[in-house]
Amino acid sequence: MRRGAALLISAILALSCGGGSIPSAMSSPSPKPSVAARPSPTAPRLTGPYGLILTAGTLQLIGADGSAAASAAVAAPSVQFCSPAHDVVVVPPPVSASSDQVYFRDGDTKIKMVVPPNSAAEVTTVPGGPNTISFFSVSPDNQRIAVLVEDLSGTGNISLRLYVEDLHGGAHHTDIFNNTTARGKSGVTLWPMGWHEGLLVLAVIVACTFEPAGITPSEWHLIDASTAVRKTAIGNAACVLSYWPSPAGVACVDHSKLAAASYDWTGKVTATRNVQSNDFQAGLSPTSANIFFTSGVLIGAPAPSIRMVGRTASITVPGHTACLWIDDGLVLAPDAVIQFPSGAVLPIPASGVCAGRFPGGL
Repeated sequence: MRRGAALLISAILALSCGGGSIPSAMSSPSPKPSVAARPSPTAPRLTGPYGLILTAGTLQLIGADGSAAASAAVAAPSVQFCSPAHDVVVVPPPVSASSDQVYFRDGDTKIKMVVPPNSAAEVTTVPGGPNTISFFSVSPDNQRIAVLVEDLSGTGNISLRLYVEDLHGGAHHTDIFNNTTARGKSGVTLWPMGWHEGLLVLAVIVACTFEPAGITPSEWHLIDASTAVRKTAIGNAACVLSYWPSPAGVACVDHSKLAAASYDWTGKVTATRNVQSNDFQAGLSPTSANIFFTSGVLIGAPAPSIRMVGRTASITVPGHTACLWIDDGLVLAPDAVIQFPSGAVLPIPASGVCAGRFPGGL
């Protein structure tokens, strides 16, 4: 079994951080004028945990009982296709959680913060438009934002730019990475997904595809958020990595060996486990005490199921696929919250796309 639409094989290494680091940083002398005057919004600090779900243009914070504790309307971006052949732009969920807030990109350019129960406040802006799309991640302390900008205005390639700046006001702006990637199946991009002990966590993913279902990162990278020097790279072409990481790290399922390895954020293997033939992907709980294995979503994949394994319990829940652990006792699925080790399934208000967990930080 292979990773999603087009497993990125060795092309990933050539694009993102080849040779041990991303090119050296380039600094901008001033913040963005349009953002500098915007006051910092205030909102009550959120307390969780929550799973984050995008459904029908709405971001929902799903509580431990499956109910929506807060929500906000989210507009789709303008960018849709990579080329006239209508291969789609791969767009990770436009959501990022800090230690006490949840942020999202609304439309093309606005970064907003969820204000319970059902509203949002604008925080900053990112580049966007008919030929430009940005992915982002806010640091756990709400101080910085990392943004990957894709410019699809060229005819042959996609231009990539990664920058970091102050979340409020846009000061201390630094472009830390620039590159281009192909529009075809070999093209890859970077998803700023989170932060770990001050380092930026990036997923390496395919940029364009005709088969969006089942895509997973080909590598996870940790880089210095000021210099882009790579500290850790996790993953290889032989295994399927976790789509959603956890504070404990990521797992990688090797179907040829029917084995899964758990990695911490230094790249060290912390555990290995046997897997079953239907186990497509795995996810670690925040403390690494538990792991789930979930079936694939591709054409011809087996019936959905989740197998959860802990130190003292192992259960299988049929009829669902898993996204991530909300905490060590709750798994978020696109249509439910599932308790471990009881296996109780708590339906959520509406099925959707998993968009992360709160609190954020890795």
